[in-house]
Amino acid sequence: MINNNNLLLLFTLGLAGLVPSVAAKTLLTSEPLPLIAIEGARLHLSPGNTLEKGVILLEGNKIKSVLNAEQIPSGATVINMQGMDIYPGFIDPFSEYGIAFEYPKTEKTAPVYEIARIGGNAANGAIHSEKDWVYQFSSNKEAAQQWIQNGFTSVQSAKFDGIFRGRGVHVSLADKIANELIYRAHANHFLSFDKGSSVQDYPNSLMGAIALIRQTLLDANWYSNNKLIAKGNAIEFNAALEALSNTTHSYVFDTQDLNNQLRAARLLQEFKLKGALLGNGREYSRIDEIKQTGAELILPLNFPAAPDVSDPDLHHHLKLAELRHWERAQANPGMLTQAGIRFALTLHGIEDKKDFWPRLQKAVKSGLSEKDALAALTTDAAAIAGVADLAGKIEAGFIADLAVYQGNPFKDGKLVSVFLQGQEKVIIPAEIRAIMGHYQLTVADSQLPLDITYQEGIKLTLDGKPLEVQGGVDALLTRITLPAGDKKVRLKLDMSRLSGRALADDGSELTLAISKAAPVTIASNATNNAETIAYVGALTSPNVAFGRNSLPINDKVIIQGATVWTSEDDGVLPNTDVIISKGKILQIGQQLMTPPGYTQIDGRGKHLTAGIVDEHSHIALNGGTNEDTDAVTSEVRIGDILNPEDVSLYRSLAGGVTTAQLLHGSANPIGGQSQLIKLRWGESAEGLKYQDAPRSIKFALGENVKQANWGDKFTIRFPQSRMGVEAVMADAFDAARDYRQAFEQYSKLSINEQRQQPQPRPDLRLEAIAEVLESQRDVHIHSYVQSEILMFMRLAEAYGFKVKAFTHVLEGYKVAKELAAHGAGASTFSDWWAYKFEVYDAIVQNACLMQKAGVLTSLNSDSFEMQRRLNQEAAKSMMYCDMSAEDAWKMITINPAKQLGIDKDTGSVKEGKAADLVLWDSNPLSVYARTEMVWVDGKRFYSKEEDSAIRQTQAEEKRALVQKILTLDDSEKAGETPTEVVEPEWHCDTHYIFAGQNHSNQHQHGAH
Repeated sequence: MINNNNLLLLFTLGLAGLVPSVAAKTLLTSEPLPLIAIEGARLHLSPGNTLEKGVILLEGNKIKSVLNAEQIPSGATVINMQGMDIYPGFIDPFSEYGIAFEYPKTEKTAPVYEIARIGGNAANGAIHSEKDWVYQFSSNKEAAQQWIQNGFTSVQSAKFDGIFRGRGVHVSLADKIANELIYRAHANHFLSFDKGSSVQDYPNSLMGAIALIRQTLLDANWYSNNKLIAKGNAIEFNAALEALSNTTHSYVFDTQDLNNQLRAARLLQEFKLKGALLGNGREYSRIDEIKQTGAELILPLNFPAAPDVSDPDLHHHLKLAELRHWERAQANPGMLTQAGIRFALTLHGIEDKKDFWPRLQKAVKSGLSEKDALAALTTDAAAIAGVADLAGKIEAGFIADLAVYQGNPFKDGKLVSVFLQGQEKVIIPAEIRAIMGHYQLTVADSQLPLDITYQEGIKLTLDGKPLEVQGGVDALLTRITLPAGDKKVRLKLDMSRLSGRALADDGSELTLAISKAAPVTIASNATNNAETIAYVGALTSPNVAFGRNSLPINDKVIIQGATVWTSEDDGVLPNTDVIISKGKILQIGQQLMTPPGYTQIDGRGKHLTAGIVDEHSHIALNGGTNEDTDAVTSEVRIGDILNPEDVSLYRSLAGGVTTAQLLHGSANPIGGQSQLIKLRWGESAEGLKYQDAPRSIKFALGENVKQANWGDKFTIRFPQSRMGVEAVMADAFDAARDYRQAFEQYSKLSINEQRQQPQPRPDLRLEAIAEVLESQRDVHIHSYVQSEILMFMRLAEAYGFKVKAFTHVLEGYKVAKELAAHGAGASTFSDWWAYKFEVYDAIVQNACLMQKAGVLTSLNSDSFEMQRRLNQEAAKSMMYCDMSAEDAWKMITINPAKQLGIDKDTGSVKEGKAADLVLWDSNPLSVYARTEMVWVDGKRFYSKEEDSAIRQTQAEEKRALVQKILTLDDSEKAGETPTEVVEPEWHCDTHYIFAGQNHSNQHQHGAH
């Protein structure tokens, strides 16, 4: 009788007979694993650790030991690799190798706000963290070749789709069944800012993607802490959160530009997560910021092709930033290692994978040491991929993955074979390896250099010119033309004997001799082979046109004899001195004594004012100013998407603006959280932020939020009417109040009671609204129509908070008394009207009438262009309604500062305040006025004199870079075609479909 165990054994034996896998043979036989001894080669055991003559003993798919020649055990199969260099097999931590899975493609005809919930998936279609890509992996012999031909033996792989992309798998590139190839079944989690194939509308902005990541990580932590709560109070099963609930996970974050790279690093820091960031090749330009994050990188060698400079008439279209990047990109890897930033290399980002080694060799010539390059391919790559205990070294117990080179690969060495799990895959046959190299060919009286290489066949190059070749090692047939006399000659070469025949076309035989050229000596442990490179282009902060060579320091100056517009009760002071020290206004007065060491600035005939403050702006943003999907998106943060490289910062500085509130757009009743910045051109994104400023949020009323002008497809989202807007807001306030009460009630429970029921779930959307109800976050609300302005004031009063400012508020003159009674500020336009239906009743006297009624009134730009001429916008009210010059000026200085809650620090010229100052060459309310100097926090961030010098210097730099390109041959100009990301000029109502780094400005809903 056959029992179940015997039946199982017979079944297994039967399968083993049908499918003779290595695993089955090892399991069912007692035969010892074969021993292979590789001798004679120079062994690069790990970066900086080389054994000149050693033996690698392989047992099955592992390295058994590293020996000397006398220790080779009897019975081992010996492979002679005399003259070769053997390295650990290279590792690529960023690939989609072997993942054939595709998400279903769904036709989308209208907005999608919710997805089907199937099998415990996440509520958002861009979250696939439950995906374990090991279960989708299968080997692909053809696809593996692009890595193998470059010396790579294993890769980390995942499907690059979505924001949370799932967990990768680390696999061998050998041609075996998947079961035998998996080194780390559950490798790093993959993340990005690109929602990929998800049809769900949310998120459709970069800040929305960041908010979704932040909320998901909070949810995962909450899920982990609460999933084991007692029965009866069980929480939902969520496979996506389950997969993220282990805080020891490591992440690989796909970030395709420099700003996003730094955002990703900050997110990982915020949640104390380990991980590596996909590089972009521009790290050199902000290397200190990268280093401060402590992040590790996975670096593509995606060096850009030289810009096309063939047409001199189009040189003015060339961007200085791209010219600079072309020149310096290949130095990026070396600069990273010099800064102590660890990285791995990847084939990702290179269109033609054959370019990988030529580019790496360029990087070595440009400052990357061979030791660090090897680490980036082996030990550092293994650590980042999470396989440092298995791969990346030639060491006992490690996988037998090896890369065998003839010569130094970091110069011109050739890959001859790889060992994949102990099995050799020949790249260049042994008989061809023996003849590869440099020779001297003498035919008759002509001496010509001959090079023999191999690339999918023998390649002959004679005197620098490639030859067509037929035959094998002992009978290479080719045809040449001798330099003198144009005599055509047929050659038949026997390279194994260094002999041959040369026959002219006339039948005569010419003398022929072949000799081996002297080998080039290569240092085995070279650490730095960098050439001295003279860079024509500058490196500035930011590394774009008008970037700074260094950040300004605190000025110690006395501005003498200027007309000072204080924006205080003191009014305008003639012939007045102002002393700036340590970032503050130290003293104001007439004929002040100049302190020792202070610079004197002649202000006679000039005007000194506080820096302009813009209450409503959308400059310096990446990836959209609207998260225009859900009706309430209070979780998104403008502060997450600051773009310190936006030249609008510099241009606005030149117009006298020193402070701006960057607002979410007006696509939702409750939009995102605002960010107040100072225009510190040259600073990082974090350095732009106005520290300790009151928090604020953007709300909106009117046509935009009810999707009035969005088209026929946008009729699903509630609200679709002005009445509905009030209902959405009230519902949100009620939900936020209940949310806060839930936490308060939970906190009052005893420890034992808390253990018996789940904690309230954190919700960033409701958290921000709760802060509004608690008067901890100010509301700045987009508005036009008097009925809605009144509605929202009543709604705010019903829920116990005050509106900080109505922005635009073009019918404010109709309800000015009510605005004043409520205590709301009003930030309006000077003379925009009639550009859409709800603006038909706008009048140019709006600002004057509100101010006369006691409303704190300011003017805002909501425009890239208008921001740098807000001084002229202020002057218009003097013309329209005889407003005084001082009151007009206050509308762009102290009044917006009060609306933003920063008036104790800035917005006027007063002793003790921040030295945010502008020196004008004439009356600042004149259309002819120009700024001469602009200080932010006492640092001179703009001067007209410096601007003139920058323009001249950068024009010369651009010409020099163009000339440098013109001197190069085509091979030196080759590289990837840069994909330029063009940010639109964001406005309140810019409708934007975000697709990771593939930005597309779709259209705008009307205007403003």
